[in-house]
Amino acid sequence: MNTLELITKAYYLSGILARGFETISAEQTSDGLDLLNDILAEKSMSTALIPYYTHATFNAVPGQEIYDIPGLMDIRELTFNIDDVRYPMVRDTQKRYFGAGRVDDLQNLPFHYYAERQLGAMRIYLYFIPNEPYEMKITGKYALQQLELFDDIDTILDRFYVSYLKYHLAKRICDFFGNSYPPQLEPTYKGLEAQLDKMVGTDLSITRDSMFRNNYFGYGQANLGRGWTP
Repeated sequence: MNTLELITKAYYLSGILARGFETISAEQTSDGLDLLNDILAEKSMSTALIPYYTHATFNAVPGQEIYDIPGLMDIRELTFNIDDVRYPMVRDTQKRYFGAGRVDDLQNLPFHYYAERQLGAMRIYLYFIPNEPYEMKITGKYALQQLELFDDIDTILDRFYVSYLKYHLAKRICDFFGNSYPPQLEPTYKGLEAQLDKMVGTDLSITRDSMFRNNYFGYGQANLGRGWTP
């Protein structure tokens, strides 16, 4: 299925066009493509209904604190490697990373990080500032690809997600034209959305750490012991 076929089927589902009697116009096609790409872009707002995780790497640069990762919208895990050994990192809050007392220019093992959205990217701050070119490993979600009219969607997204987009686009088309969404479609649309939400899930576990617990690496150790506990 290509993008045009998806848009056309969404128009038929919405009731704006009568299947077998009306064909989609160039203007309706253009509007449908814009609405579809709006939906794909909106999925990046929370990433809650993006079911795809990506494992990616980038190399830390000695003396460099800030890194922009294009397309990255959500970080679930961030680690770094020294040879074949992987080390976990602690994600700081904005207040802790930028507001807590520390020595700014220390270079050592980057055990802490903070991440924030930028335009089309995720900006990652590392502390300590890396003293060597460590390999950083990201587990997270990237923004969904914007579609062109004749893209083969089946090579980009799973069929179940294409089905969800078809019903979602039909609903958006109804909103766009000021029509009511056909009530018989609502159970299918809501069911697909619920299944996606269930499929993605959310990690609700909470870990509490003390700055001075033996197996915790915190700013107290960072600034007093340069990262090493005697």
